[in-house]
Amino acid sequence: MFHPDKLTNHLRMSKVYQILSICFFLVIHSTVTFSQTSVAKAEAVFIYNFTRLIEWPSDFKKGDFVIGIYGTTDVLQEISHYMTGKTVGSQSVKVVKYNTVESIGRCHILFVAFGKSNEISLVQERIGNNKTLIVGEKNGLLKNGAAINFVVIDNNLKFELNSTNASKYGLKILSALEKLSINK
Repeated sequence: MFHPDKLTNHLRMSKVYQILSICFFLVIHSTVTFSQTSVAKAEAVFIYNFTRLIEWPSDFKKGDFVIGIYGTTDVLQEISHYMTGKTVGSQSVKVVKYNTVESIGRCHILFVAFGKSNEISLVQERIGNNKTLIVGEKNGLLKNGAAINFVVIDNNLKFELNSTNASKYGLKILSALEKLSINK
């Protein structure tokens, strides 16, 4: 039998969880100072939190939630470790390593490692009309098609956001994420 009180409590708890996630994200966003390894750890945490602050179209809410890593980077190990046992909504998270542009498959998020940044136009061609969030870590990538780009400022990891690039792939950026970016 349907109980309105249970639904109300569930909705309240869901809202509390979302607020706590955003608060955690804010703390990480404003206080991370680090070495190269901890940059990768922080990027992994950011990427996971991006999954909560971006809305994918309904056809991308089925099956595994795929996070692709293109290129050689410490982020692969960190995100694989961090994502173990985590879900995005009802989707299990799957981390996939891509060694070539041709091997890039359907994914929700594609992290383009610094060493592969010069191939961003080829990456965009390969993605085509897929609903993929492109995340990079090299200055200038927002101008070349990435939706999110990590930068280090005063030993703090931050990110730039180009919501136009995200929306051309059918992704909706929630206002909380826009407020956290350095280019508000």
